[in-house]
Amino acid sequence: MSATLLPNLIIAGVNKAGTTSLFTYLSQHPRVGASAVKETCHFLPLRYGEPMPGIEAYHAQFARVVGKPVWMESTPGYFFGGQPLIDGMREAMGDDLQVVLVFREPVARLVSFFNFKKSTLELPADLTLGKYVERCRAMSDESLRKRENNPWFGLEGGKYADYLPPWVRTFGDRLKIVFAEELQTDPSAVLRELFAFVGIDGDEIDRIGLTLENKSTDFRSASAQRLAIGLNRFGERFWRSHPGIKRSLRRAYYALNGKAFEPQTDQDTLAGLHVFYEPYNRRLAQQLDAAGYSKRPDWLTLAAAGGAA
Repeated sequence: MSATLLPNLIIAGVNKAGTTSLFTYLSQHPRVGASAVKETCHFLPLRYGEPMPGIEAYHAQFARVVGKPVWMESTPGYFFGGQPLIDGMREAMGDDLQVVLVFREPVARLVSFFNFKKSTLELPADLTLGKYVERCRAMSDESLRKRENNPWFGLEGGKYADYLPPWVRTFGDRLKIVFAEELQTDPSAVLRELFAFVGIDGDEIDRIGLTLENKSTDFRSASAQRLAIGLNRFGERFWRSHPGIKRSLRRAYYALNGKAFEPQTDQDTLAGLHVFYEPYNRRLAQQLDAAGYSKRPDWLTLAAAGGAA
């Protein structure tokens, strides 16, 4: 099989920052070909120190992507894999690979990650945010490097400044950082920048459906939720090819079994999280300044000024 059946664009991070929406938007451009499933997870073993699978299955993700200049996948867990994962990607794809990272205000991202892991039945339904954060704080670095402990990676996952340097160092101007807040409020502007970044025409923006994807939703029946999760995973290739059918079924399912998550009212925990992330946000602002990023959301502007995030 030809070695050209590999992506030249990867959305590599971060979880619960809008990567599914971004992947869906970009996939609608006629010159962008997407992997058969959004998260191929091909390089994730390098994050966890596990053996790598053969390249054939990765090739197969792009078997239908022909005649398009941009081939893309999105696995947001890659961001936390460090230099070993980066080196594995470059070895497979070469020096033309471009990478997109999406950052979100880390407290909001943590709460979304916490809710998401509840919705996928990976965390107890009665677990409070405060208890969750306590458990996350108690996890050692060694424990967090184990795949089975990913549900407890929520706190660590917002320390962007600890993980960004090797991406900037390796990819330079082939790295693009966008922010979830702008993706939510002005997705067209973000897409125009990304189309320019990868060198394709931005005139297709008006034809792209800008519907928020992968929003975490609570459930009434755990049994029904477990069945829905299984069907979603089993049929992802089909859903990616027929997004209208998926949206219709998702609306019907949410009407039957979905409900909104209760707002977080533990103000002490939330305030403590803002304090916890403040030095990481400040360092991230400094790193972005050094890399030439002048546009950033309010939470990073405040961090750069020395205020609380």
